[in-house]
Amino acid sequence: MTEPTGTGEPIGTGSLFDVTLLREDGRAVVQKRLLPRFQREPEARAALVREARVLTAARHPSLPELVRVGSDDKGPYLVETFVAGASIRRIADVWSSRGGVPARLAAHLARQAFAMLAELSELQGEGGPLGFVHGDIGPDHLLLGPVGEARLIDFGAARIHGLERSLLGNDRGTLPFVAPEVARGEAPPSAATDVYALAATVLFLSSGKALTRATDEAAMLVEVGTHGVRAAELLDETQTFRPQEKAALLGALALSESRRVVRAADVLAAFDGA
Repeated sequence: MTEPTGTGEPIGTGSLFDVTLLREDGRAVVQKRLLPRFQREPEARAALVREARVLTAARHPSLPELVRVGSDDKGPYLVETFVAGASIRRIADVWSSRGGVPARLAAHLARQAFAMLAELSELQGEGGPLGFVHGDIGPDHLLLGPVGEARLIDFGAARIHGLERSLLGNDRGTLPFVAPEVARGEAPPSAATDVYALAATVLFLSSGKALTRATDEAAMLVEVGTHGVRAAELLDETQTFRPQEKAALLGALALSESRRVVRAADVLAAFDGA
């Protein structure tokens, strides 16, 4: 296999990783390395391994493919295929000065995203259901692809069945898109909390407004944990969704787990209904 050519184009720095776009064997790939200050941190190294394990097991057109894992004098890295698309954050920013994201675009992306998540929840592994969990769905990690499809990136918080306990970590996701019980530290990310996070991301896209009244992280953590996001208020204001779609999103964003819609397929059914 040909090694990546050139010095590459930096395309982002996350909380743990430096991300570089490279060319390899005639295609675009992404190289992810731990930031220097995290090279010796067990939790950071676990996140790198976790992403590699998840991408090896979870094969789906909406996800990148793992090309390889390696290590050199700069430390460990992984290489995965480049996922083209515009992030929800970018789409919302571009349309913010034009009166907000068009209703048809927001509704289309919502439907595509829940269809994608429903399919990912059904992925099978060698021993049965894969148990795919992204763990950090939000505007920066959900993309609209070149032909209108939904895609996901950044799997440092992801998990599947069978991961060693030492690899699970304490990732909480990105505020304010985490489920209340995750914000309170009462539950780890799960397929059910992915549905909540996706509904919150769709609400952010369609409303163009802040999901919480709090603006700093500490206050936001308390607000999300005790009240959730401003789902009813913001859904009442938007004209993007039909009544059954609003009801499904409101159900997915319920504060109480016992009253929440926790299956992506159930939200998707509202978008596919007449």
